[in-house]
Amino acid sequence: MMANNWKTKKEIMADYGYSEGTFYSRCKECSLLPDYRDAIIHDGGQRTYVDENRFQDFLRYRSEQYRKRMLDPHLKEDE
Repeated sequence: MMANNWKTKKEIMADYGYSEGTFYSRCKECSLLPDYRDAIIHDGGQRTYVDENRFQDFLRYRSEQYRKRMLDPHLKEDE
């Protein structure tokens, strides 16, 4: 791990048990949210780093959104 708590794609995949497809799916979703897009660092076209602290913030947000969808009956009616 880098000193600034950034991790490589391989480190995130190993630590979180993600396949490559899941990794890229989470990165895309994270990058689309203005509050969390700084978690994904693109160093040119070949390297992607993840600021793990910010990524965990995104995962907490994602989990909260999932919880709301599952528990809020009004949200379920809209589907």
